Amino acid sequence: MILLIPFAAAALAVLAIVGTQMLRTTGLEDVEASMRAARTSERPQRGLIPLLDLLGKRLVGTAMRAYGTKRLTALEETIRRAGRPDGVTVTIYIRRQMGFLVLTAILVVLFGLVGQVHIGLLIGAVLCGWMRLWLTTTGRKRQAQIESELPDFLDVLGVTVTAGLGFRQAVERVCEFHKGPLAQEMTTALREMSVGVSRRQAFLSLRDRTRSEAVGTFVTAMLQAEELGVPLSDALTDIAADVRQEYAQRVRQQAAKAAPKVSLVITTTIVPGALLLMIGAVVLANAESFRGLF
Repeated sequence: MILLIPFAAAALAVLAIVGTQMLRTTGLEDVEASMRAARTSERPQRGLIPLLDLLGKRLVGTAMRAYGTKRLTALEETIRRAGRPDGVTVTIYIRRQMGFLVLTAILVVLFGLVGQVHIGLLIGAVLCGWMRLWLTTTGRKRQAQIESELPDFLDVLGVTVTAGLGFRQAVERVCEFHKGPLAQEMTTALREMSVGVSRRQAFLSLRDRTRSEAVGTFVTAMLQAEELGVPLSDALTDIAADVRQEYAQRVRQQAAKAAPKVSLVITTTIVPGALLLMIGAVVLANAESFRGLF
């Protein structure tokens, strides 16, 4: 019985180490490393990224528990909608966000030592919001690219369907020649259908992922045409024309919104500069008269 005491102590020590490790990690680091090993070997990380990963590595588990399931799910949807730029996952995003947070704390301390805490706080605010700003901007650019690619994609798809291919085979063939984000989303929808998801549900998921008005119009029109029995080739031609018309209308709206912005820039920059030049020219031309006044 006395001999069992050392074994029990050793087992408790092992359990304590394992428990401590579980509290400090989420269990996703190994999976993430295996998924990104090939990409990392092909494209080594440069610049600030390795430093951010090093600074935020210890805080990933705590941050993910603080986020909660709902916020993590929303973050995953945002990253997926942005096309996972640079292979970013939820774990990578949070790790770099925590790296920015640690870097912010270091900067605040350093600027505080020289009596410029407000500068450190200002730089820290920019750093803390950088990851979210980068992800949101990337998602908007990708959405705009999807909307611009959709009319041409539907034109080619309609021709391919008219040539005699089935819808799924036609989408696969078109995706082989389109390497943009729209082709990636269409390929994802095809993979969902290949594992048993219905066409309707797959394209509804496509609409939810992209959150694009043009894609929403395409999905709604295609599903309605399928329910009403309209020939797919004719439906795709009509949908492409409608989507192109809506895209042209949005471009005109953006152009109309640009005019007040241009006027604001001219008013705040060019006009004051021109006034200064004119006043300076008047002062120089009448320098003798002004000298007599003073």
